Amino acid sequence: MIPARYGASRFPGKLMQDLGGKPVIVRTYEATKETELFDEVYVVTDSEVIFEEIELHGGKAIMSKKEHDCGTDRIAEAVEGMDVDIVVNVQGDEPFTSKSGLQQVLGVFKGPDADKIDLASLMTEIYDWKEISDPNAVKVIVDKDNFALYFSRSPIPYPRDKNAAVQYYKHKGIYAFRKEALMDFYKLPMRTLEAAEKIECIRFLEYGKNIKMAISNTQGIEIDTPEDLVRANKVLKEDKGISVNNKYRNFPMVPKVVFGRGCFDQLPSILAPQRKDKAPFIYLVDDVFKDNEDLINRMNLRFNDKLIFVSAEEEPKTEQVDTIVKNIKSEFTYRPSGIIGVGGGSILDLSKAVSIMLTNKGSAADYQGWDLVKNKAVYHVGVPTISGTGAEVSRTTVLTGPEKKLGINSDFTPFDQVVLDPDLTVGVPKNQWFYTGMDCFIHCVESLNGTFLNEFSKSYGEKAYDLCKEIFMNGNLSEVESRGKLMMASWHGGMSIAYSQVGVAHAMSYGLSYVLGTKHGVGNCIVFDHLEEYYPEGVRIFKEMRKYHNIDIPQGICDNLTDYQMDTMIDIALSLVPLWENALGEDWQQIMTRDKLRELYLKM
Repeated sequence: MIPARYGASRFPGKLMQDLGGKPVIVRTYEATKETELFDEVYVVTDSEVIFEEIELHGGKAIMSKKEHDCGTDRIAEAVEGMDVDIVVNVQGDEPFTSKSGLQQVLGVFKGPDADKIDLASLMTEIYDWKEISDPNAVKVIVDKDNFALYFSRSPIPYPRDKNAAVQYYKHKGIYAFRKEALMDFYKLPMRTLEAAEKIECIRFLEYGKNIKMAISNTQGIEIDTPEDLVRANKVLKEDKGISVNNKYRNFPMVPKVVFGRGCFDQLPSILAPQRKDKAPFIYLVDDVFKDNEDLINRMNLRFNDKLIFVSAEEEPKTEQVDTIVKNIKSEFTYRPSGIIGVGGGSILDLSKAVSIMLTNKGSAADYQGWDLVKNKAVYHVGVPTISGTGAEVSRTTVLTGPEKKLGINSDFTPFDQVVLDPDLTVGVPKNQWFYTGMDCFIHCVESLNGTFLNEFSKSYGEKAYDLCKEIFMNGNLSEVESRGKLMMASWHGGMSIAYSQVGVAHAMSYGLSYVLGTKHGVGNCIVFDHLEEYYPEGVRIFKEMRKYHNIDIPQGICDNLTDYQMDTMIDIALSLVPLWENALGEDWQQIMTRDKLRELYLKM
C-alpha cells in the first residue's frame, strides 16, 4: 500500500512532479511493482488527480473515503475489508524504493522471533552529527534484539559523554504490519507522545505493540523538497547512462608492482616518498604474524606508524571497516599517509575498504555495489602472503554487510602499489593453499566460460588456467617454483575477471558466506564441486586436483538449514545480477530459479 496525499506542507503537489518523464508517485508505484514481492500493489489517495494518473499508467488505486491524520490510517481504511496477512506501507515520495530493503522488512516475519512481531520497519546507520540533530530525521533506539524502544526527532541517546561510542539509527519510512496490528492502530486514539513528536509509529509503542527493526544501508532519495527532486532527476539520468557491463570498460590497473623473492625488504624505500609530515602509515596485518618478529622488523615502522593485527578467521565485515576507520580518526589528528595490508585476501580487502572509508563519509555498507565511491582513497599498498584470491589486483573489496555480501567495486579500490614476494607464502597450511589456489582456478573457469568474455580477459584467464593446472597437477615443480607460479596465477586470474566477471560458484558461495560464515575459498570449492551442469570440464579437472592432493571438501553444511536461512541464502545469491548474467546470459532468471538454487544448495 502506497499512501499518497496531494497536499504537503514543505513541497505541495510533490507526488505529481515530473521525475524522468513520469510523476513521482508513478515512479514509486512502478518500483514497488517491479520488486515482484507482493500479491497486490495499490496507491491509496485522497486526490482524484493522483487516482487518475495511476490508473492512466495501468496501476491500481483506491480513493480514501475519509480525512486522515496520517498514511497509516489511510491504509487501514483501505485494507479493512481485504483478506490479507501482511500489509506493507511504502512511502509515496520514495521513487527509488529498493527490493533489498523490502525483502529485509518482510524477512523478519520469517525469523525465530516472528510470533512476537506486530510490525516491522527499517533503520539505517547515520554518523553525521548534523543529520543526527536534524528534527526532520527521525531517530530510533532498539534493544539487544532490535525491537524498537523509542522514536524521536531529538538525538537519542543523548551523548552526555562526547567520547562515548554510540551508533545512531535513522528510521526509514517503510513498515510491514500484521493486519490485526494495523487495524488496532486505526481504532486507537493518538496519545501524548505521538502528538508531541508527530511520529505515527510511537502510537504502537504507547499501546504495547512490538516493532522489529531491520538495518538497511541502501541509500534512496526522499522527495521532500524541490532540491531533492532536482537530485533525483540527476540520479535517474545517470542511472540510465550507466551499465555495469558496458561494452568498453575504462578500468584502472595497479600502477606499480614489484615481484621477486625477498622484495618485501623494499617496502620501506617504496613508502618513504609517500610519507606526509605527522601522518602515520597504518599497517593492517594478519594476526598469524603476531609473533613473527623478523617480518615485523622488516616493515621498519617509524615515528607514529601503527601496527594493527587483524584476525582473518572470519570474512571482513562493513562493521569491522567502520570500527577501524573510527579508531584511526579518533587516535590521529592527521589523515594517514597510507594503509598497508599484509595478509591474504581478507586482509587485503579490509585494507582497501579502510583506505576508501578514510576519505568517504558514512558506512562501508553505503558503498557496496558498483561505482558508488566518490572520493579518491588514501594511498594503499597490498602485500599478499597467500596466493589465489586475486585481491591484490582487483577493483573490488568484498565485504559482508548488514543486508548483503558484496564488494565495493570502484576505480578507487585497486592498490596504488603491490609487493609480490613468493617467500611470504612459505608455511601456508595445505588445505588453505589448495582452497585459495582453487579460488584462482574457479575465477578462470567462470571468466573463460562467461558471456562477457573478450580477448583481454581471455588472454589473462588462459594463462592463469594453464598455470593452475601446472601447479596442481604436475608433481615435478619445486616448492619455490610452485610458490612463484601460483602468485602469478593469482595475478593473472584477478586481471581476467577485472575485464570480465565471475559466475555461478561465486554467486552461490556469497550466499554460504553470508548465512553460515563459510570462508570464501572453501565456499567456492564446496559449490564448484556440484556445478558439472554449468562447467563440466572445469569441475572434472577440479575433482582430479582435489583427489591428487587428497583434499576433503566439507559435506552436508546445508542439511539443517531453516527455511529462513535457505531463503536468505537464495536472496543473497540472486542479488548478484552481473555474475548471473555473465554465467547464463541475459535470460538467466529463466534458468536459475529459486527452486533450482534450492536444489543445488541442498546437494551441499
